[in-house]
Amino acid sequence: MIPTPLRRPLRLLAVAALVAVPLAACGDDDDDDASTTTADPSTASEASGASIALDGAWARTSPAMATAGAVYVEITNDGDVDDALVGVSVDASLAGKAELHETTAADDTMDDDGVGEGSGSTMGDDMGGGMMQMQPVDEIPVPAGETVSLEPGGYHIMLLDLAAPLEVGSTIEVTLSFAEAGEMVLEAEVRDTAP
Repeated sequence: MIPTPLRRPLRLLAVAALVAVPLAACGDDDDDDASTTTADPSTASEASGASIALDGAWARTSPAMATAGAVYVEITNDGDVDDALVGVSVDASLAGKAELHETTAADDTMDDDGVGEGSGSTMGDDMGGGMMQMQPVDEIPVPAGETVSLEPGGYHIMLLDLAAPLEVGSTIEVTLSFAEAGEMVLEAEVRDTAP
């Protein structure tokens, strides 16, 4: 029998191990080099007043046993109408589903099992031991005249139930759905680090 004072730390370690692999795709990236375009910048239809351009798209490699991956891109709204990324999808040969996610600071409260009471999965960050939480979001606002970065440690696209690991050098396609601009197909190069 494990002594009572050791049970809680062991439970926390077990929970951390269970969520570490899917969250590895969402973690911060220390590479601050200037982003290069891995996909041709695309512009959505301007009929609605929205003008969306995509730049610097990339996807993080995934370990052989991982079932999740992440995609990042800069979205610029050059139009005069606010827009929002409201959905993403991928071919079933790539992943079972794709979702919009955000990584935020987790709620520090723990329940009796040592699990955070926030709604998403948690993990320790590299910046001082704080807990981070990843959770789905319904939309990502893209205000007129602004650029929104989908990047490690913030907003990103999660690929869940991967059909096969994401391998360096390959290219994947993700369909982005905007409230005003409509659908756009994004091509992202799979990389170990940000471009």
